[in-house]
Amino acid sequence: MAKAPPVPTPVHRLRSGTATLRDVADVAGVSIATVSRVLTGARQSRPATRDRVLAAAAELDYRPSAPARALKLQQTQTLGLLITDIENPFFPEIVRAVEDAAHERGYAVLLCNATDDPGRELAYINLLLERRVDGIIVAASQVPSRHAALLGRAPIPVVLVNCEAPGSGLASITSDNPGGARMATEHLLSLGHRHIGHITAPHANAAAALRLGGVRGAMRAAGMTDESLVVSEGDAHVAGGERATRELLERAPLTTAIVCYNDLTAIGALRALRALGRSVPGDFSVVGFDDIDLAKWTDPPLTTIAQQKSEMGRWAVALLADAASNGHHSASTRRLATSVVLRGSTGVCRA
Repeated sequence: MAKAPPVPTPVHRLRSGTATLRDVADVAGVSIATVSRVLTGARQSRPATRDRVLAAAAELDYRPSAPARALKLQQTQTLGLLITDIENPFFPEIVRAVEDAAHERGYAVLLCNATDDPGRELAYINLLLERRVDGIIVAASQVPSRHAALLGRAPIPVVLVNCEAPGSGLASITSDNPGGARMATEHLLSLGHRHIGHITAPHANAAAALRLGGVRGAMRAAGMTDESLVVSEGDAHVAGGERATRELLERAPLTTAIVCYNDLTAIGALRALRALGRSVPGDFSVVGFDDIDLAKWTDPPLTTIAQQKSEMGRWAVALLADAASNGHHSASTRRLATSVVLRGSTGVCRA
């Protein structure tokens, strides 16, 4: 006596996304193994069988179990992205670059914002490791030594963006920070400025000393002593840039141009100069660093040093994806060239 075909599962009794392989098999009238073969493409099936399975899966809105698939493949197709300062527009642009590159490769991105809190940063690192992401990208201005050691011991590949951790064995991608600051200073020198100031960032910021070194290098190459450069420390944000500009001009009132640590600092400098009655670029010139989207919308538009943010994101994702596929954790280090973007905040020195 022939075996009766399985009774189809009533579709209306299944909530969206709750269907199982067995439900698809019942509706299609095939075995669970056949459904698995069709949906994974593991082996060719007869066209009629394949069509029935795919139709049943679509009718039931079947979605494969991500945990089960991850267990089988030993991959989650997910990358962790840890940002330490989401309020700085530079880092959301890195997020966009990473997400675009990850999407192209079929990866999802789990975003964590540490808000410049070392404790929160450590908690997120542990969370990403527990979630078994395929790799971690850390986009930050600095990586505390204890966190670098933890990341260096991680069983998955890690890439640092915009910072380095020497001796940790971690891959990193940064910009030529000294070269960029040097180009900014040389631009001002070419406009006739000789009384130049620099607003730096707290020493904990990895790029602060490098950019200051680039400014000093350009001044020395122009035959000036270190004493001719006035340095004031900001906080890498607008408020700190405004405060540091006022302090710098109180100490060195003959200053006619400033190289700023980043664009947010430069926006603060523009605010301070306007409040002090200095016209830009008539009386004063200002150069930023990063070329965030906002830089072209300031008044006047900001001359700045551009970093290759899209390339940073693409390179970091490619390194992690390659590591996930071949099992090799690379400790590559790459430094990208910077360029000067000329806008309206710099002009010929009239002093």
